[in-house]
Amino acid sequence: MTKKQRIYDAVYGYIELDDAEFALVTLPIFQRLHWIKQLGPLHTVFPSAQHSRFSHTIGVFHIVKKMIEHFENRADTHKYVFDKKRKEKDLLKFAALLHDIGHVPLSHIGEEVLKDTLEEDLAAELLSKAGDRTFDPFAKGKASWWNLFPEEKYHGGNTKLHERVSAEIVLHSKEIDAALSKVKGWKTKKRRQEAKEKIAKIIVGKDCLDVPTLLLHSELDADRLDYLLRDSFFTGVGYGKIDLDYIILRLAIFRDEANANAADLCIEFKGLHTVEHYILGRFFLQTQVIFNRKVRFMDLLFRDVMKYMVKHQNEGWSLMGLEEICDCVRGKSVENLHSVYSYTDAQVFSRMRTLHDELDRKEKENRATKEEAYINDCVKTIMGSKIPEPVFPTCQKLIDLRADEAYKSKVQKEANAIAKKVARELGIYRERVKANLVEQEVMKYKKSMAAKDGTEAGGNREAVRILYRSPEGKEERKHAARSNASILCDLADKALLILNVYYVAPKSEAEERVDSNRKAIEAAFNGFVTKKFPS
Repeated sequence: MTKKQRIYDAVYGYIELDDAEFALVTLPIFQRLHWIKQLGPLHTVFPSAQHSRFSHTIGVFHIVKKMIEHFENRADTHKYVFDKKRKEKDLLKFAALLHDIGHVPLSHIGEEVLKDTLEEDLAAELLSKAGDRTFDPFAKGKASWWNLFPEEKYHGGNTKLHERVSAEIVLHSKEIDAALSKVKGWKTKKRRQEAKEKIAKIIVGKDCLDVPTLLLHSELDADRLDYLLRDSFFTGVGYGKIDLDYIILRLAIFRDEANANAADLCIEFKGLHTVEHYILGRFFLQTQVIFNRKVRFMDLLFRDVMKYMVKHQNEGWSLMGLEEICDCVRGKSVENLHSVYSYTDAQVFSRMRTLHDELDRKEKENRATKEEAYINDCVKTIMGSKIPEPVFPTCQKLIDLRADEAYKSKVQKEANAIAKKVARELGIYRERVKANLVEQEVMKYKKSMAAKDGTEAGGNREAVRILYRSPEGKEERKHAARSNASILCDLADKALLILNVYYVAPKSEAEERVDSNRKAIEAAFNGFVTKKFPS
């Protein structure tokens, strides 16, 4: 009998792992996730949000196991039999454990920084070679982070950077290879390589109509279910108190007679309102916690500081860029991963302190540029206990994406122009005035609404599908967005626009001057806010 190891989780209680699963969890590259916070700098506003990517990953693994057990135990026509020959269950469980292993410090903030920095550098290089003022370096993916990952078979439709890095680690890590050798049937190098390739494809969401992939990439996937429960629990809010067991109990697989190879993860009609509760809970968590005005301000400061640290290499406070990370991951020996092991939140905060000391010296000697003075003020705000309020109270507006899909980009462009103009008029560094606009969709139905039957190529993983069964036993699948029985029908393609205007005041500035600048910024945005965000 395989020996079981147990980990106690604050959300679910004891979670069991077999030898191979536990071997993965104890690897240095996996243990590194202890030191990356699930919600980045959100703990600066919600102090109890100290949970890590490690605990989230274990939670996703636990939910995946519950889903597998559910489908195997169903005695009716909704039963799904996992292919033992393909070892679908093992592939899915290991994909759940490894899906976040490629996360960088401060989670999604660090991910955005690495992408933006690389793409800006690529764009500058392409522009310098083009000699054509009409040349667009971002057109058709020319200046894209995807250029670092040329293998098309690991390109999913909505693959995130951390998922692609996770896949890269799975494919190249000798430590992971050794851990997987403990799995029955994967003893040979050839079998393990085949398994790693399949795990990588599940992680990036390549085969989005395959059942194991659906359980990690859909509106009802294990990843989303866990982060709603976990993030709500550790932030202390009540939005995530969903009925997880009942949602899993009502999950079903639908296969279209016209395409036997394509599968959809559905919710039985009995579980519809429980899922609606889950979707609305996640929406409220995003608007009230993740996009909280002070949280968003800290996100922007961290983004600017980290970007500065990535762009300036070969300094004592520099951070690794994406190319360097990829080089380390693809190295031939374990030693190549040592710099990745230490690439955590702790390293960012430590090097931020070193950067602060250097910039402080420059300011005292009157050698600091406007950018350096701004970055130093960002660091001081991050390290301090007082987070400034936005210039305006948070402005919000619910829009219909079908009416004007590009509305957000138009509003953001106009807001950026006002921010740039008022900064110039006040004679302050341009980044000190920030107009930040976020768009939080209630439900992402745009793709599915484009097709009459919602079966467009590649499917739409963001749509909830309801499974109906007639008295005769015939099954019918229907998008919740088109069902008169669901409140999601009225919320489909609705998005909440949230605008905050911030002023990053110089720490050396007199209080009277700070107040004066805030009033000038408020005046500059008054007409814009009244027009675009009427109360």
